[in-house]
Amino acid sequence: MALIEQSLLETVDLRKTYTISKHVEIAALRDINLKIYPGELVAIMGPSGCGKSTLMHILGGMSRATSGRVLIDGYNLAVMTDGQRSEVRRKRIGFVFQKFNLLPTLTARANIDVARALYGDTTPDRREHLAEVLDLLKIKEKLNRKPAELSGGEQQRVAIARAVVNRPAIVLADEPTGSLDSMNSEIVLNIFKQLNRKFRQTIVLVTHNPEVVAHTDRLIEMRDGLIIADRVQREFANLTGTENH
Repeated sequence: MALIEQSLLETVDLRKTYTISKHVEIAALRDINLKIYPGELVAIMGPSGCGKSTLMHILGGMSRATSGRVLIDGYNLAVMTDGQRSEVRRKRIGFVFQKFNLLPTLTARANIDVARALYGDTTPDRREHLAEVLDLLKIKEKLNRKPAELSGGEQQRVAIARAVVNRPAIVLADEPTGSLDSMNSEIVLNIFKQLNRKFRQTIVLVTHNPEVVAHTDRLIEMRDGLIIADRVQREFANLTGTENH
């Protein structure tokens, strides 16, 4: 396996502490050190309350760490203003959530177009990428429907399209199958795998579900605010940099 020297995402001695009262603090994250490389498909797994969602919110620039560094594509979120972190989120990070978070009054097409407009880039290569993504997700026939007219699996596929349409450096997905039945969960997880393989999209799935982990290449396990294991589950060709060139 050829190693990639430059990580896409890195944390250094990352800590998050919540103050409950004058004399009580809770350490949600304790000295988290990790590196994620371009083209990886990673699961961060642990039980409820282990700190995995807190970690995702910090990695995504939605929350500040108490101490330590967070580097996304070379940008240190820890030293940025709220506005600067928002700009990094907008251009370099895609999000997929358990509850889909689609705008209910807009069609599926309009929900995706909002993401494109936020980035401000509708160049031909972006439009071509969108067409490829829609083919992969098999939702072209559903684009004129509003979220209430779509199944849960279809809504999540629209949410995935919205997350990846602008080719973010990394996609963070928080319990992306938590609201789906087993059949739609399998469809969505296979879609993540195809996005990773076909477009070399870097994806981090935050979950408590071992079935999600089975679809990923690397597993980071958390407990009590700590990383307790970090292992490669299978070799994947993206690490060599030989695919999709």
